[in-house]
Amino acid sequence: MKPNDFLEQFYTKRQSIIKRLLIIVIAILLVVTTSLQFQQKENFIAKITVEGIIKDRNDILEQLKDLDNDQNVKGLITIINSPGGTYVGSKEIHESIKKLGKKIPTVAYMREMATSGGYLVSLSSDRIFGNEGTITGSIGVILQTADISQLLNKLGINPVIIKSGDFKAVPNPAEKIDEKKLNYLKDIIKKMQTEFLNLVKKSRDISNSTIDLVSDGRIVTGKQAKDLKLIDAVGTENDALSWLKKEAGLDDDVRVKDLSIQSEITELLNFSFLKKKINYLNQNIYNGFIAIWTPGI
Repeated sequence: MKPNDFLEQFYTKRQSIIKRLLIIVIAILLVVTTSLQFQQKENFIAKITVEGIIKDRNDILEQLKDLDNDQNVKGLITIINSPGGTYVGSKEIHESIKKLGKKIPTVAYMREMATSGGYLVSLSSDRIFGNEGTITGSIGVILQTADISQLLNKLGINPVIIKSGDFKAVPNPAEKIDEKKLNYLKDIIKKMQTEFLNLVKKSRDISNSTIDLVSDGRIVTGKQAKDLKLIDAVGTENDALSWLKKEAGLDDDVRVKDLSIQSEITELLNFSFLKKKINYLNQNIYNGFIAIWTPGI
């Protein structure tokens, strides 16, 4: 056999294998597409996951918006495993779930952690479940900064700051913060804290004494949270689903559509997972007001 004949057979065989693989892939896609189209006509329970630092979660907001326009969704379970994040980001998810809750029953299940902004998200659901070992609470808002003006002076650096008013760009690490500016920031934090506590009081049937107790930002276990009425029940994700099915009048075999799986596939295709890694590395250097519990920061 001539070398050229060998190469020709090799390339012919390779093309045949590639064509077969393409046919198989197309067939699988057709089956999946047909299956999804069929499933979309069925009633289902939607499942979303709020995990990690909450910041710019447009993916979750889009999922909730789509569900609001879907006539087949009959219930929503939100799985929360988050220390919190930006106050606005947490509030946006809270409001979107609250809006969806006007047409379908909703339930939240806390896993390892649902603190601060994570707890704020859970308040949007009709019922909250947690594990005994879940860490929750840390109700409050924090603004982090640093005064490096003295360090700059020791290094012989004299910052030049030109601004339109005393409270512009406060706090500024390069500028010493006086008592007047400090009180100004404390007043803003207090107002945001009051808004957070009012949401807790409005969403949960708890006494003023409990509100006073948790307003200091303390964390509690799931069992303690149940005793304080911060959550409704201690149990598992299956317990939360069982309650949701009963509340919505659904059969036990109703399909649970996990929207996080679809989101992960999309992220994999557009490399969004790299952005998540970058956001994780940046979690301790957020600017602005955050509702978060992270030991050591």
